[in-house]
Amino acid sequence: MRVLLISTAHPLDENPLPPLSLAYLAGALERDGFEVQILDFLVMRYRPEKVRQKLEEYSPQLVGVTCVTMNYPLATEMLKVCKEVDPDVVTVIGGPHVSFALEDTLLKSPWIDAVVIGEGDQTVVELARAVAGGGSIAGVAGIAFAEDGVVVRTESRPLIQDIDGLALPSRHLIPSVRYHALGTPCTVITSRWCPYGCLFCSASRMFGRKVRYRTPGLVVDEIEGIQRDFSFRELNIVDDTFTVNHDHVREICEEILRRNLDIIWTVYARVDNMTEELVALMKRAGCRMMLFGIESADEGILKTIGKGLTPDGMRRGVKIATDAGLEVFSSFIIGLPGENADTILKSRSFAAEINETYGVQYGYHMLSPLPGTDLYEKADDYGLRILTTDWAQFDANHPIVETADMSPQMAIEAMAFYEEVIEKAWYEVKRRAEAGDERFSARLEGKESREFIWSLIQGDGIENLGAAKAVTDADAAEGELVHRITQALGQSADIVRRQVRNLVEKEFLRLYREGDGYCWRWSEGSGVG
Repeated sequence: MRVLLISTAHPLDENPLPPLSLAYLAGALERDGFEVQILDFLVMRYRPEKVRQKLEEYSPQLVGVTCVTMNYPLATEMLKVCKEVDPDVVTVIGGPHVSFALEDTLLKSPWIDAVVIGEGDQTVVELARAVAGGGSIAGVAGIAFAEDGVVVRTESRPLIQDIDGLALPSRHLIPSVRYHALGTPCTVITSRWCPYGCLFCSASRMFGRKVRYRTPGLVVDEIEGIQRDFSFRELNIVDDTFTVNHDHVREICEEILRRNLDIIWTVYARVDNMTEELVALMKRAGCRMMLFGIESADEGILKTIGKGLTPDGMRRGVKIATDAGLEVFSSFIIGLPGENADTILKSRSFAAEINETYGVQYGYHMLSPLPGTDLYEKADDYGLRILTTDWAQFDANHPIVETADMSPQMAIEAMAFYEEVIEKAWYEVKRRAEAGDERFSARLEGKESREFIWSLIQGDGIENLGAAKAVTDADAAEGELVHRITQALGQSADIVRRQVRNLVEKEFLRLYREGDGYCWRWSEGSGVG
């Protein structure tokens, strides 16, 4: 039986990460003998006709989509397209949003046959077995479906305790070359879920607060396989909080060092559980950056949201990390309970302080209370007024809430200030690059490359402009491609020529003979070169 898994595009102009959750589901299905393909709209422009074409060519019996709140509208639209092409195909959706919005999902989108609730590795395999056998899905634990206008929820499925037993992600189904071209790291997990209970996060309700760990040796086996088979040298360890268990971290780092792996990696960490010894070991093992969720510099807000942090503790944590030579990125949220003009200024001042003192990079996001979180379900109790349920607006860039002392306009102005900070920072990078600083020149070149490739991907540039029927040799074909992209994107011919040459040299783009001409395509290989 054939299964199609679809990753839903994010409505943001930022580099995506390879869809690890779908790769895990695909791995589970392939291990059970099912044929699987992944249609990855994270690195290709979404168009309904692409879904139609895939359905017509592949003829899957089961289609699964995963999403978060902000791309839920697009996910449900894609499943509607699937049903229009083949009314008999079984359509399934999963992810944190739909797990906590069963009625909104199933009753408003009758073309969705089932919601996978929570962890889907075992559930999707049992669903596929039921569909393959022609039986009812009603006996599959861990799902919900609509019947006669009523949502039916099946028996709850316990969490997978032995995550060492999971099938490895089927990364060969993901168009890795496009991620390589963007300079995006590969994704890997060493544990599942988070012991903390922040009010704006649904992870603890969805997966419990007991962290389940993978055996460190198996994690490093996977990292070696990623390097060998997919040519990634950079990784993003996407554990909710990598540094919860210091012994676990040490064992992974020591195993990386024992095998002498040349790998660069980043992690999500807690700013208050750093030690000099641990961070130094992580640095030696290849860790380059830590990402801290600071959220606010106001102690009252931090206490309300259950973050368990203080400004002094944050200062200690970022100092430990930066003293060890790590880069640090800290995120702040605008609009948390108790937010007002003074608390916004506190966070702004604190962000500037740690940037100037420790070189910490930082970013702002607007609060988007998501289904399944306390801040969504008990908004009134926390003094929040949710302004819309247009899920596409829940992208952390739109004012979704207001508090008694913070209007949407105040949130917009706070974000505008941050955009000015970014603009000034890039101006300084450009100034130093022009003064001959090679580090800043490299940063500018990386930015130029990412923006060019992202615009190429989002505009279907290679698919639409890659044909070169009128030329008879490879050099002329490359020149024709540069000319077409220059005209289509309105960019400098020098930039386009340089970027296209780079893509060709690295074999991210390859030239194929077609009839009496040539055609450029993204490389079909999983690795590089």
